[in-house]
Amino acid sequence: RRGAQDMDIIISQIHTLSTNNDSDLKKLRDFLRHEQESLKANAHLIDQALQTLEPSQNTLGIAFLLTAQLNAAVFANQRNTFAYVGNYLKLADEQQAKKASVQINHVCKSYAQMAIDEGPQAMLRSLQPLRCAVEKLRPSAETLTPVHAEFLRVCLKAKAYHFAERILDQPIFDISLINNNCTQMTPQSFLSYFYYGALIRIGMKKYAQALQALLVVLTCPASCLSMIQADAFKKYVLVSLKCHGELQQLPVYASHIVMRYAKSPSYVLDIAEAFKQGDLAALQRTVEEKAQQIQADRNVGLVKQVVQSLQRHKLQTLTKTYLTLSLTEIAREIGMEEMRTAEVEELLFDMISAGEIRARIDQSTGNVFFEDDQDEMDVHMVAKMQDKLSQILDLAQRISAFEQEIVSSEAYIRKTAALEGDPRSVPAMGGYDFMDM
Repeated sequence: RRGAQDMDIIISQIHTLSTNNDSDLKKLRDFLRHEQESLKANAHLIDQALQTLEPSQNTLGIAFLLTAQLNAAVFANQRNTFAYVGNYLKLADEQQAKKASVQINHVCKSYAQMAIDEGPQAMLRSLQPLRCAVEKLRPSAETLTPVHAEFLRVCLKAKAYHFAERILDQPIFDISLINNNCTQMTPQSFLSYFYYGALIRIGMKKYAQALQALLVVLTCPASCLSMIQADAFKKYVLVSLKCHGELQQLPVYASHIVMRYAKSPSYVLDIAEAFKQGDLAALQRTVEEKAQQIQADRNVGLVKQVVQSLQRHKLQTLTKTYLTLSLTEIAREIGMEEMRTAEVEELLFDMISAGEIRARIDQSTGNVFFEDDQDEMDVHMVAKMQDKLSQILDLAQRISAFEQEIVSSEAYIRKTAALEGDPRSVPAMGGYDFMDM
């Protein structure tokens, strides 16, 4: 009986303080924080309480109720709760959602896991609500939130790669931990977002963009190696071979922990060495010997593409040396049996169609004539270059603005003055500068 009375008081306060006034919403948030133990103890009453609230009008209050319910895992009907959360995320008021960002982040994480546990159909149904949550919680389109990673995780599991494209195409410039809307942003959330993004790009065969995302993971400052970074390095090596025909070295600003791991013996480095030597037999032998590890890392598909890429890379090299070769000679040069000319011809057609080489095949003689690349840029390429230049200029302006903001901030001035030995700028005993934390 006491539990029902406590819940009635909570519901009454949610109705009373769910207004457009920031002061009322702050009072409601403080009240609900104080009542978290009561909500936890009365989790079995939350299903009934939710029926008296409107998702769009009582967003903040519902966030606290759902958090308590999902933590306790007490549901009258789990599928009904799953459907309710999906509808709630779509209808939630943006202003109130930002006030309850910590709770909604937790709700989204539990909701994503419920979708994955339920299977493909549930995952597909959860994508729109999760994307709505991302768009409502972020203070700006350029700010990363914990829900970003949960959304991509479900997209990846459901193989709904194109659904993630709109979020992935948005550049990220802000992950400020002192921003009230990002209080749950952790290193794991940050790494997971870019790692999942890279896997989705690989699934879409956008390897250059996948490499960029993997580089963000690998260059994140670290005092100890994350499992995410370890796995990202293996995929970075394989995608680098697939995309560039060689292992691209990590930037000098990558942490020494990652650099040291990158030099330790592994099957990906063995594959990279065989690829560099152009030794198809050694490459295939390494793949066979390390098959168990490759499968455990879920890199079977990528490794197969790397093996195929070696033949393509060797064929590209031939275009720089020869003007004419027969199909039989090409087969021998790229490590295939000379009798398999039909496969060579199919590979040539594929590479010509993809724009990887310029060549023509004389069907009557079986000879292949390699042509020089055209130097002229078409209209599409000019437009693409102009777009890239515009992006570079925009990024340069952003960096300049960030630099100006930092050097003119009081905290930075006090910090640098203290380092230079100006006693007037050193905080008094007992004070602190947030940059020292």
